[in-house]
Amino acid sequence: MQLLRLLCLLAAFGVCTIADADPWPQWRGPDGDGHVAEPAPPLKFSAADVLWKAELPGRGQSSPVIWDDRIFLTSSLKEGRERLLLAVDRANGEILWQEMVWTGTPEPTHQMNGYASHSCTTDGERVYAFFGRGGGLFCYTKTGQKLWQRELGDFVGPWGTAAAPVLYEGLVIQNCDAEANAQLIAFDKLTGETVWSTKREDYRGWSTPLVYHGTPEPQLLLNGQTGVRSYDPLSGQELWFCSSDKGRGEPMITPAGENRVIVLCGLAGGMSAVDPRGQGDVSMTKRLWQTQRKTGRDLPSPAVVGNYLLIMAMKGILSCYE
Repeated sequence: MQLLRLLCLLAAFGVCTIADADPWPQWRGPDGDGHVAEPAPPLKFSAADVLWKAELPGRGQSSPVIWDDRIFLTSSLKEGRERLLLAVDRANGEILWQEMVWTGTPEPTHQMNGYASHSCTTDGERVYAFFGRGGGLFCYTKTGQKLWQRELGDFVGPWGTAAAPVLYEGLVIQNCDAEANAQLIAFDKLTGETVWSTKREDYRGWSTPLVYHGTPEPQLLLNGQTGVRSYDPLSGQELWFCSSDKGRGEPMITPAGENRVIVLCGLAGGMSAVDPRGQGDVSMTKRLWQTQRKTGRDLPSPAVVGNYLLIMAMKGILSCYE
């Protein structure tokens, strides 16, 4: 059996205790931008920094999400025929519980994707996990009791799914991009009932929505095959659209200071900065700049630190832009 391995590094937590450490409740952290609150993160690690190391069942590419003493992860076994949700003790790496949430015939996927690429999200009391065709969206308590499940369709496409759920104002919101019946859906986080559903263009996609707080009213920004779209997170109404030039919008939209977000295409080609204060098609009016990248395709999501825009290519080349 392929094993996942989870490491806990002493230096990564500085002098914070588990009780007072900030949570990491979703993909890319509290604000969806990859930033940590720790003012002086460690730059080097050694074997002496390892507090514990734990082997986990199955195979998965989801990032750990953390709340208080628990780390939540997803995994898959038997080449995708089984999907697993598990909680690990943050203090010692012990598996606190693991639940087989779905069994069945696995869908097609890409060799770089797999069946458990979607990170969980948590509000500290409940944990939400998405597995695409493998059972859809699940809600469990932090102690491992199933509360609800929503089957969300076949997710037509050859490369599987990877978008993570996000929480906002009592809603859990899921990107359901696929080659047919693509939707963006919000559910009541307590009951699983549909609150709103908005049609998306029918094309495969893997991007996680960003709740953007830089405008007077928060927006939900979601990358896609033809560009980025903004939605009202409470109603699902589309607010604006800005086109991209090359497609495959799996990188997550990234905030970049006041009135600016960064949009990357997964395919080799352009990236752009967009002013999110718009309505309708803003491709010609709110695009602040657009430039061609020098390297790579199928990129990880970018990071912005001050005036620096950092982008990592698949081959391990890190580029920095103004």
